Amino acid sequence: MKSYGNIFAGIVGHDNLAQALKRAAKGKQERPGVKGFLEQSEKELDRLRRELVDGSYRPGPFRQFHICDPKPRLIRCADFRDRIVHHAVCMRIAPLIERSLIFHNYACRQTKGSHRAVLAARANSRRFAYWLRTDILHYYENIDHDILLDQLFRLFREAKLKELLRMIVDHSPVGVRPGKGLPIGSLTSQWFANLYLNSIDHWILQKMIPKAYLRYMDDFALWSDSKDHLFAIAAELQYRLTTTLHLEQKRKATLVAPSSEGMPFLGYRIYPGMVRERAARVRRRQTLLCRREQQFLRGDISEMQLQASVRSMAGPRWFFGFGAPINDQGRRSRGSHRVNRGGSWRNDHASYFRGANRNRNDPGNRNDNLGFRLVSTTLDQDHKPSNPPIPVFRHVGTETPLPDAASHSVSAGPTPHPGIFIKIATGANHAMD
Repeated sequence: MKSYGNIFAGIVGHDNLAQALKRAAKGKQERPGVKGFLEQSEKELDRLRRELVDGSYRPGPFRQFHICDPKPRLIRCADFRDRIVHHAVCMRIAPLIERSLIFHNYACRQTKGSHRAVLAARANSRRFAYWLRTDILHYYENIDHDILLDQLFRLFREAKLKELLRMIVDHSPVGVRPGKGLPIGSLTSQWFANLYLNSIDHWILQKMIPKAYLRYMDDFALWSDSKDHLFAIAAELQYRLTTTLHLEQKRKATLVAPSSEGMPFLGYRIYPGMVRERAARVRRRQTLLCRREQQFLRGDISEMQLQASVRSMAGPRWFFGFGAPINDQGRRSRGSHRVNRGGSWRNDHASYFRGANRNRNDPGNRNDNLGFRLVSTTLDQDHKPSNPPIPVFRHVGTETPLPDAASHSVSAGPTPHPGIFIKIATGANHAMD
């Protein structure tokens, strides 16, 4: 493994700290602690730089609070000065950590993310017969500091940087076991936790050799055409995690099943022919939307804040083509996102949006009657279908025509446009609800 030096000077550079301040303060300028720091930013940054250079810098206490989304978590927020240091460090070391990560690691990386992980999982479910899904019990709480620091010190050989990294890793909140755990909520924790399992990624790909593999933080997903192969991988993975990283698999969440039954992954149920939101996720979004509406009516939040909340809730739904959670008139959208059998025999235009229509068995269609097309039934305020008149792919801000329907497949890379007709490559018997 290649190691890197001459990084610390770039971390404590004036331009790097100024950029870190800008990132740490984004969207938080009106908070009391942040506002006071920004009013004397030049003086405060010079003081912070001197502390980092002479080694007198010490992290401050964490601010702790609980959330439940959906399971209870204890979030620990670092002091604003410490968050500036975290951004300054990550701006320099993250690109170097990135080089050691595998392509199919989707957590906390540019051009990746949970939505693209779901699309990749759907593509793999179309290709292979069985899947293995597992994750780790209390992952952040059980990360071993000595093992993590050993991984970081292999990458970064500079003495001052090692000292700073050790200070960040060992700075634990009150009540945490000594030498264990990373605070959920810190930028450095995301990158360190991603790196911690990197050796497992390479071991799985080089030794276990599944047909397909991806990871989102501590969520593992593997595919194969053999159930026995996946059971063997699960057993070997548990042994490897315990002996090398002092981690434990979550037994109840370790599942092996046929791809046709749908894999629970990142809040969705992923079938070969469609992606469905899980019921708990839909309920949480509706509850949050009602809460934001009540806050707006009471005057607790502004219209701009309400719009920002709605956009954040609408983002994943538009990405997968489910439609917006509310329409332009402020009403919650209605309509089913299921595959409805029957309906009109014509399926070559978005206006026939209510049926998942059986493909025409004629030379003009060339689909040989092999499946159904998924469509959204969400209506806009004029009671028109939300689907665009011409199916398109959207990828990195560009749009290109949909490939020929005769290909019977959709790759994992491009992202479907909201409301797109999605071709199911499996038989009609797999196009369940």
